[in-house]
Amino acid sequence: MTKAGKILLVGIGPGAHEHMTARARQAIAEADVVIGYSTYIKLVQDLLDGKEVIKKGMTEELDRSIEAYEHAKQGKIVAMVSSGDIGVYGMAGPTYELLLDSGWTPDDPIQVKWCPVVLRCRVAHP
Repeated sequence: MTKAGKILLVGIGPGAHEHMTARARQAIAEADVVIGYSTYIKLVQDLLDGKEVIKKGMTEELDRSIEAYEHAKQGKIVAMVSSGDIGVYGMAGPTYELLLDSGWTPDDPIQVKWCPVVLRCRVAHP
């Protein structure tokens, strides 16, 4: 039986490491797979040793969300990184939309955690 995966929606702030929250760095460290727009991946490149890294281009937001869900269904911990706050002009909206359209619910074994820039990590699944 495959363990349940997890999707961590991680806001990396404006780009400099001193502006990232400790929770954002912790989420990236916890991840098996890190997915993001290629520019955002470059901003956290030094945190990605030993990780599977999936870089996508501009306009491939839904592809990033699909990749995250597919890896989570395989039992992997996935960090979806976005600049700024993941919930403001970030990947939280498209990812939740894809998950809900795919039949995911907050009661699903796949956990989704939202790690915004300013606030503590909020849990969408207990």
